[in-house]
Amino acid sequence: MEEVVFKALLTDTKFNRIDNFIQEIIDTNKKNGATYEDVRESLIKLVLYRFIKIDPTSTKDCILREDNFYQARELGSVSSWLEKQRA
Repeated sequence: MEEVVFKALLTDTKFNRIDNFIQEIIDTNKKNGATYEDVRESLIKLVLYRFIKIDPTSTKDCILREDNFYQARELGSVSSWLEKQRA
């Protein structure tokens, strides 16, 4: 699910509330069985990996991308970034 969330973050879409982002992921991945808890857990992992920061006070975009996000984008995926970090 981290890869799904990561790919959704590759777009320039901005969300003023994290719940709006989670709901969009669920709506676009219903056939894959995406649940609120799955998406929430994936977001937490991306925060822990320092891919993103969540700013609940922002009125424009509550998801801020960090340096690790851009490194993973260059490598093509979260798993590629993790493999590189382990090496």
